[in-house]
Amino acid sequence: MKNTQKMSRREILKKGTLGASALAASTFMGGNTLLAQEENRKVFTSQLAAKTAFITGGARGIGLATAEELAKAGINIVLFDIATEDIPHVGYKLSSEDDLENAKEKIESFNVKCLAIKGDVRNLDDLKGAMQQTVSTFGSLDIVVANAGVTQVGAIEAFSAKEIEVVYDINVAGVIKTTQAAAPFMKKQQSGRMVFLSSALGRMGNELFPVYASTKWAIIGFAKSAALTYGKDNIMCNVVAPGLVRTKLADNPYVLGKMMPNNPDATFESVSEMLKPGNPIPVGHLEPEDVAKAIAFFTSDATSKVTGEVFDVSYGSLSRSIA
Repeated sequence: MKNTQKMSRREILKKGTLGASALAASTFMGGNTLLAQEENRKVFTSQLAAKTAFITGGARGIGLATAEELAKAGINIVLFDIATEDIPHVGYKLSSEDDLENAKEKIESFNVKCLAIKGDVRNLDDLKGAMQQTVSTFGSLDIVVANAGVTQVGAIEAFSAKEIEVVYDINVAGVIKTTQAAAPFMKKQQSGRMVFLSSALGRMGNELFPVYASTKWAIIGFAKSAALTYGKDNIMCNVVAPGLVRTKLADNPYVLGKMMPNNPDATFESVSEMLKPGNPIPVGHLEPEDVAKAIAFFTSDATSKVTGEVFDVSYGSLSRSIA
């Protein structure tokens, strides 16, 4: 009993002590009940501890929320982001270098290690170098969240060749290149989790987002192909498909103006209210944290034998879909 009492929390987590036993021992030894409950929670998340997650588009939105969710479980984080506000043929501002640095500080507040790497998912060399830096720093590459993406809004015939090219280069080719860069490390380990971000629009057609929707369909097809390719290497490949999420990808004048062209004062809330009546659950949007929890699910032991699946997080909006 004395040896257990002297054991540090990190050692308990490392040894994988059962949560119930840790709680009972702490209570028996006169430990504070609240502290014991916290210890118990951390022990149950220890299956993820001492691992490393690489997240593209990690400076804000769903990427940052996912980093926070995983950091709470003791996972070291690598935030990979373009950190460049203006890129050609995208109609709204992307993340900044300040966003990336602030995200790093936020993740480190959870007492985990964090690397913030500025890079472009369109550049395979950027990704390979970042993956190598990840493994050199932390010793492993356990989780990859392919989250980086941009959107385009408008009628099919309105898009220029360059506008189509940029959204495909980031949303589709960027996901493929992220996978190409990560796979050799995970194959060497004979383990890994890849989670790909699609969308509810990757399960249906949409006249306002025809190009974006097509990229999100492509992600599902690619993820299923990756699941077939890497299953033998114990690498699980799954997809999360959220509905409308309160992120800068949707909450900006370019997108809102296209979605509500007759309302010059359109806000994210007004779009959410417009969508709400058509959903089985009276909800018109998600917060990034809602999606992050679904992504985290695909990194846990609960899904250790799950691959090639799509988790719809879309307030029931896809209940009528057969895709």
